[in-house]
Amino acid sequence: MNSIWNNNYTAFKSRFPQLALITGSQSVPPETFWKLENAKNGMITASEAGEVGGVSVRLHSAYNPEREASGAVGRDEVFEKSAIVFYGFGLGYHVIECAKKILSEKKPNRLVLIEPDIQHFFAAMSLIDWTPVFEVEKLVILVGAPAESVLPLLEDSTRVNIGESGVSDSYFFDIPAFTAHAASYFDTVRSIVKRNQCKNEINAATLKKFGRLWCRNSIKNISQLQKLAGITGFENKAKNLPFLILGAGPSLESILPYIKEVASRTVTVCVETTLHTLLRAGVQPDFIILTDPQFWAYRHIAGLRAKESFLITEVSAYPSVFRFPCRKIFLCASQFPVGQYFENKLGLNPGDLGTGGSVASSAWNFAHFCGASEIFTAGLDMAFPEKQTHIKGSSAEQTWHTLSSRINTPEKFTSATLFSANAVAAKDYTGRPVLTDSRMKMFAWWFESRLAGCPETKTYTLSPQGLAVPGIQNAELSSLLSRPEIIVNKKSFLSAAAQIPPLCASDSKKNELAELVFRFPDESFLSQYPFLREYL
Repeated sequence: MNSIWNNNYTAFKSRFPQLALITGSQSVPPETFWKLENAKNGMITASEAGEVGGVSVRLHSAYNPEREASGAVGRDEVFEKSAIVFYGFGLGYHVIECAKKILSEKKPNRLVLIEPDIQHFFAAMSLIDWTPVFEVEKLVILVGAPAESVLPLLEDSTRVNIGESGVSDSYFFDIPAFTAHAASYFDTVRSIVKRNQCKNEINAATLKKFGRLWCRNSIKNISQLQKLAGITGFENKAKNLPFLILGAGPSLESILPYIKEVASRTVTVCVETTLHTLLRAGVQPDFIILTDPQFWAYRHIAGLRAKESFLITEVSAYPSVFRFPCRKIFLCASQFPVGQYFENKLGLNPGDLGTGGSVASSAWNFAHFCGASEIFTAGLDMAFPEKQTHIKGSSAEQTWHTLSSRINTPEKFTSATLFSANAVAAKDYTGRPVLTDSRMKMFAWWFESRLAGCPETKTYTLSPQGLAVPGIQNAELSSLLSRPEIIVNKKSFLSAAAQIPPLCASDSKKNELAELVFRFPDESFLSQYPFLREYL
């Protein structure tokens, strides 16, 4: 081995000992991948055949690869983002120039390298000096990671502040020559990241649009942190219990006649839209999830009672939610600035159910949080089977009837929902065509990516009429009904949950909360969310 390789590998192993243990130290000759030659300035340059078509592409300049890299990474907009992400890197000239700039100018940026093949990484380290890269304090190397796992790793490694999305504050070097050798891999990563960026842009726009409402709700409800327990007490407490997630899609109709039998064999978790339908069927779910802060979300449970159910919500919910008559109310971590501010300042951990664009994603996250190895779904259509938007008798449908008139009929509300977000044809779990739209496809993508990252949890659908989501398997209702009842085990799990203490159980925490309320908001909070100044 040459001295360049020895120096680079020593620096790599010193910085990432566990990764070095996994990857080993065996490398193949660089000529295996690249046609090497000397550039006009004497530095090594290379070309490589692409994955598709085998066409050779030049990785770096044939004249001065260092100057080319310096010009590419030296632009101000590169370092305005909190993270700099490389999709591949060729021999590494661009990465090294970026690292040198971070070190020399003491820039705070994270440096993230994505490469599916460890041998390409090692080959680059055997040709030029990479030691400046390993001196960067905030360095993340995603080498050999499956494409589906890149996004969560990227989000975790590039997130700076609470509630801040890493990929939305990252500068991406996406140079075709650097990704040609693994085009299909980078196409997958690129697609996943772009969809997540789109979701984050939607979330940011929604936050700005409804910021006033959510701030007002959170401030009114902040005392709930003293009274209510968080969901952390549920973590991994139901490993041997199957869960059932109930949505309000039209396909729920097919299992509704059997819902009592199914409920005795599963821990039932419903979204707030479904509660009206379940109560009419004579079933009170074990858990109700309501994480949308808007008044219309509260309307789905207004006037209802579920004395045997636990309600899971967050501090920014519409205030009337906290007067819902149920067995007990739990808080999950807030996804909005005011709630996050108080939770962070008080050191509270209510338990995070994440974001996925829909309350159904929070319901799945809760089941996974509880340790479920099997999660069944019903009514989680993410489509419009038979051109229906909700199950008949749902609270959404009842609202449309309430608001209808001779001019604005219920059918008009339905058609507005069907065609307001670029309706397209897709396939259900049986291969038949079903109508969906861009919003539903975004929710489906969240499930696809989330399930890919949680292979230990198997997810099934009992209603195959919905949009087919990779990772969710079709299951026969009869197979679930043939299982024994779990009433005793479920009762033990739910009884233990009822004993979980409030988040601010101690007097010191209550006093700390009172003090924070008195001097809220502070400048550090408003500097992160300046558009909220006019609301507070």
